[in-house]
Amino acid sequence: MLATDDPFLPLLKETFDFNYNPSIAHKPRPNLDEVLFPDSPPLNFHDRHIGSNLVLKRLVYISSLAHGLSKLCDEMIEEFLGNGDKFYKDDFELDSDDKVNFEDSDAVSEYYRANVGCNCHKFASKILLHPQCASWSSLFTMSYRTHTPYLTEAWLQFRSDTYDGDWFISDEYGQNLELDINQSIRDRVLDIHRRYPRLATFNFFAMTDIATGLLRNQINSGATFLWDNCRTIGFETKASSTLPLDATKVVAQLVPALKAKRTRITKTSGVSSSPMAIAKVAKSVEPSKMGRTSKRRYRYRPEFRHLLQHAWANAVLFDTTFIILNCGRYERIGIRHRASQTLYLSGLVDPVNTQDPRYRKLHVALNLAIARDVLERHDLATMVGTKRTAEEADVEESLPTAKRRKTAMPTDEPNHSEITKEIGPRMIALVNLQYGPYCSPTPASFIRIGPSCAPVFQPELIQMQNLKRKYLAHEYFTLVLDEPRGEGSTGIIHPATLEAQVKLPSGEISTFKSSNLVLKLAFSNDQQKRLRHEFGVYSHLAQKQVKGVVTVHGLFCDSDSGVLGLLMDNGGQNLRQREMERTGEELPAQVTLSEAERAAFTAIFKSIHKARVRHQDVRADNLLVNPATGEVLVIDFDRAHVAGALYPNYDIEMQCLQNIFDKKYEPINYDHYR
Repeated sequence: MLATDDPFLPLLKETFDFNYNPSIAHKPRPNLDEVLFPDSPPLNFHDRHIGSNLVLKRLVYISSLAHGLSKLCDEMIEEFLGNGDKFYKDDFELDSDDKVNFEDSDAVSEYYRANVGCNCHKFASKILLHPQCASWSSLFTMSYRTHTPYLTEAWLQFRSDTYDGDWFISDEYGQNLELDINQSIRDRVLDIHRRYPRLATFNFFAMTDIATGLLRNQINSGATFLWDNCRTIGFETKASSTLPLDATKVVAQLVPALKAKRTRITKTSGVSSSPMAIAKVAKSVEPSKMGRTSKRRYRYRPEFRHLLQHAWANAVLFDTTFIILNCGRYERIGIRHRASQTLYLSGLVDPVNTQDPRYRKLHVALNLAIARDVLERHDLATMVGTKRTAEEADVEESLPTAKRRKTAMPTDEPNHSEITKEIGPRMIALVNLQYGPYCSPTPASFIRIGPSCAPVFQPELIQMQNLKRKYLAHEYFTLVLDEPRGEGSTGIIHPATLEAQVKLPSGEISTFKSSNLVLKLAFSNDQQKRLRHEFGVYSHLAQKQVKGVVTVHGLFCDSDSGVLGLLMDNGGQNLRQREMERTGEELPAQVTLSEAERAAFTAIFKSIHKARVRHQDVRADNLLVNPATGEVLVIDFDRAHVAGALYPNYDIEMQCLQNIFDKKYEPINYDHYR
């Protein structure tokens, strides 16, 4: 490889010879043991809604993967040197962290970052992107997000930011890197960064007996992978669309079974296309049992397949090829093959004792493979002219409805009141995701746990019905969720298209549709507490028949994941969004209102205050105007307070509103009254 007299040879040997310290140990902080034991599958709500053509179907073990990576590393360094390039030792430094106590997943990821990650991607950057530069500054970096003490997710990405089309690179300390990179490389890296914001998927687990046991265990190689979908029975959707491209060279070099196969490049290969969603709906639908969301009578028994499903779903979302599962003591490296929906998984890697290759050389090779894979996929995508990005796949095809006997479509679009009356009493909402890689194989069963707050049912609240095991088409309704349009402290807001079937006196079925709804989803305990509180405030305002507040159709709970959903009307555009469109300003501090709008908002807040409610979050983002009708509405009552016997002072809140009218809004002035 390097000549014996090459001054960089000792540094290369030091890089390649590193293994984890044999003294690493799991020593959790006091009271941390309990939370390190996962009490539910590590699957988030979205993991169960990946389209059927993108889910993992087969797992195959490749015991030779580590050796294949090592061989690839040697070949790429030989090619680098053969081109007349060289490694300079001037600014080459190996970072390290001697800490051997792994309290949680964050400690496991930090040890990897300091001793392996930040050292290895330097080689991928230098060899593949700027071989003629003397500097060892890397165009790659790793980002980390700790979800729980048990799980930290990480990903490799380009160390780049975009602003008005320009591209610049900064190191961890915010200093610009001095790299002599030509414009073509800059343009290529910028385009890859836009298309593939994440280049590889890493999951780090706390080094507990559970995690080490899971990585040591295996699922039968070659067997059908048991993907965990929502458990609704009687409603299935099969997705069919053009798949993202697989790299043909680097992956085939590492996976012997793929050497004889080549990706067929056509004019449509890799191009984002709306998935064909073929729905199969039975005469009756059986929702997932609500008991799944109640407190378990037994502890969750962790399964390796759940770790794989969550990692695979994340890889699909960001279109990454390499998946790494690491608990500190053991590791598995996976290669996602898109065309066959197969995960090729390495044998068990022991970071302490592995010898051929040793651990840091293995990850130098891994980083080289990751970088070469994404460069090749980018070039293939460019060849066919695709403009698809990992996060911007455009999915517009709506979910078809199964053919039914005696179906009559309404001649006129039903009005809002008719739809509200129909869905108000229904206990089941079947929720499908339809955007990006999401095309729910089976819908989530959202069970009504809070009645409709619609004015048509006031002042008496509609009576909640008892749950049944099965529901006919006219007894439930479906919601198709589009790409989220906002995220806040209470959850994520999805635009929703509703479809409800109504049984007519003649026995025929009429179908109502509406695309003027949103579903706010709350995931964490804190978000769900706030959402329940917000629903309680909406219920109170509905009972008091307050006008000018967005209509809420009920509070629902997903039977499988426990996620809460607040279904409400799409009230329109908030004042800040409208101001952005009007002025072109990115984040306008002040907004403009007409005299009629000022009078309308003033009247609404007086009505809210008369109902003894303080909104406590009066700002332009929570004041809506319907562009079509000019109607104004107030939203987001998660901070609101319902007064008791005492009648509070509402002057501060009215002053907040007046300051918005007068363009004197200052966020710092409103914190004291919340």
